[in-house]
Amino acid sequence: MLVNLALAIVLLPLSAYFILTVVGDRLPRQGDWLSTGAIFGSFLCALRIFGEMWSSFDPAWVVQKTWAWMDLSTLNVPWKLEMGVRLDNISATMLLMVTLCATLIHLFSTGYMRDHHGKPEDGYRYTSFFSYLSLFTAAMLGLVISDNFFSLFMCWEVMGLCSYLLIGFYRHKPSAANASLKAFMTTRVGDLGLFLGLLAMFAILKSFRFDDVYAGINSGAFSTETIVGVSAAFFIGLGIFIGTVGKSAQFPLQIWLPDAMEGPTPVSALIHAATMVSAGIYLIIRIFPMLEYGGVLPIVAYVGGFTCFFAAILAIKQNDIKKVLAYSTLSQLGYMVLALGVGAYSVGFFHLITHAVFKACLFMASGAVIYAMHHEQDMRHMGGLKKKLPITFACMLITTLAISGVPGFSGFASKDLILGNVMGYAHLHPQHYLLVFFGFATAAMTAFYMFRLIFMTFWGEPHDHHHYDEAHEVSWNMWLPLAILASLSFCVVYTGSITGLGFDKIFGSANEWILKLNPAPMVEGAEGSRLALEEAAHHAHVPTMILSIILAGAGILFSYLVYGSKKISAAKLESLWPRFVQRAIDNLYYFDAFYIKVLIKKIFLPFSDKNAKFDDAVIDRVMVDGWKDATMVGQKASGIFDDMVIDGVMVDGAGGAFPTAIGSSLRHLQNGKVQRYLMVAVVALMLLFLFRGVV
Repeated sequence: MLVNLALAIVLLPLSAYFILTVVGDRLPRQGDWLSTGAIFGSFLCALRIFGEMWSSFDPAWVVQKTWAWMDLSTLNVPWKLEMGVRLDNISATMLLMVTLCATLIHLFSTGYMRDHHGKPEDGYRYTSFFSYLSLFTAAMLGLVISDNFFSLFMCWEVMGLCSYLLIGFYRHKPSAANASLKAFMTTRVGDLGLFLGLLAMFAILKSFRFDDVYAGINSGAFSTETIVGVSAAFFIGLGIFIGTVGKSAQFPLQIWLPDAMEGPTPVSALIHAATMVSAGIYLIIRIFPMLEYGGVLPIVAYVGGFTCFFAAILAIKQNDIKKVLAYSTLSQLGYMVLALGVGAYSVGFFHLITHAVFKACLFMASGAVIYAMHHEQDMRHMGGLKKKLPITFACMLITTLAISGVPGFSGFASKDLILGNVMGYAHLHPQHYLLVFFGFATAAMTAFYMFRLIFMTFWGEPHDHHHYDEAHEVSWNMWLPLAILASLSFCVVYTGSITGLGFDKIFGSANEWILKLNPAPMVEGAEGSRLALEEAAHHAHVPTMILSIILAGAGILFSYLVYGSKKISAAKLESLWPRFVQRAIDNLYYFDAFYIKVLIKKIFLPFSDKNAKFDDAVIDRVMVDGWKDATMVGQKASGIFDDMVIDGVMVDGAGGAFPTAIGSSLRHLQNGKVQRYLMVAVVALMLLFLFRGVV
């Protein structure tokens, strides 16, 4: 039954996609109710699966079913490709999170997008938005229930296509078209690494199934194999992690995610919270044993730490409300990757879930602000909106407190555990204390830039009275999703603790369920290091918690002094930084300039031009067109040979000249004289007797 429910979770939005694509523009309201209802049905199925998982409360709870999709095995070469559904604590929790956030985003879109595309002549575009949204969600859900990396990769690629369609949804905007192409091409770089890693895995194991991969690690299947001079486990782990770097926008492939803000705000909420970027973190979670076994985790940790720190710096200077949240997403994803890199498997997953909830709310709340301000996104033109948008303000304030790491809110619990594990890891490996700096500095900056957003948007006096005077609270189908997600941004939902500090548990055995139910798959020889990290993180918990609270409070206070009360001048603060640092931040550390002006224009395009010339001169003219010339020469030679040898000698010679010559030679024997015939007979008899005597 649970497997059927899991399949229904995917098939419901997938069916909605096909129906909307074929007849959606002829349905009432262009079919938005169908897409929303389908994903709500998926949510109900996911809730049932989560209830089964919760009732067992077993870290080893697994329900799965596998089918042979392709069997080309021979007696000597096994070659079977299997597809199946796997439900465990990780996937059951992910299904609930994805379907809940997607349902609320769909509901929000029925208000937000109807104003954009509700005109009769734009009905088809409104329909296509919900059809793309349904396909995007179905692909993410298919990825979550996969029991193997092959079907996961298939869904992964469908998500890449949907991101292209949705980011570039506003076709009339060149910036949106460019952003969609940038997202598609950048993630393809990561997908190449993922593809190579999966090919290497299959070449060794002859299987893509998670269980077979984990069993192969424990049996030593990768211990003696090498690829391009490195261990197979390292090559596979690094290749698959590169896929995460592309999809979850980690350094150095982070450039596409901020530009994805060109898409409609509901798309931003879906990409940045429940689907696209979460898929990359989910992939690390599934391949975690390989990363651990292959020694890739230190690379993972530094990529995550570097990303969370430098993305937070960029968020401080953004004035577009969605761009602030975009760089915030980069930073928080870096936190998750950092946690997984130091070995904190359950903690990284914990932050994935809490972040999805409060970030979906933050993006939709920003969409409500943009909607109320007639599509104004610059925070410098806002201010004073808490009076006009009280519900939106309350929801955004709660989720801002959550992402800032304030006690009592979900982000505090997950972020505090990340910092504690990073501190414990650095204690065990003192050479990696830079990771501690990345983590704690990012915590302070997160509180600062998020409350900067709150103060610039909702505090003080309005800066654009024309938009402010017409602003009003959004309709129920836009504020209700905000309220639901804000109510799920408290610690008590995830830890059974009201404050998240650990001394006021109220749920008995269900305390910290998200940590207890999701231990990392065991790898041979890893138990000792995991226990050591757990012990070190436990000892670091109290000082880490105190320091994180101090840093969050300092960030909020400093933000208030600069943007709330304005007792400190933001312009003077900015002038304290060296000019080259300001230019680097304003130019996003020159990543785009480097990729476009150096890699693409100086290296890839000239290389492409040379390849084009080689293709024209060698491939086309010699290897393709040359075969035509060679064929014509062969045809002429064949004609001459056929005429002179086949026809002239073998055909005409055998059928004409040769028989004629023989006939001319033998005709002298047939002269009509009896004497000649008798002589021939006597000679023949003599030869016959002679032959018999010899024999």
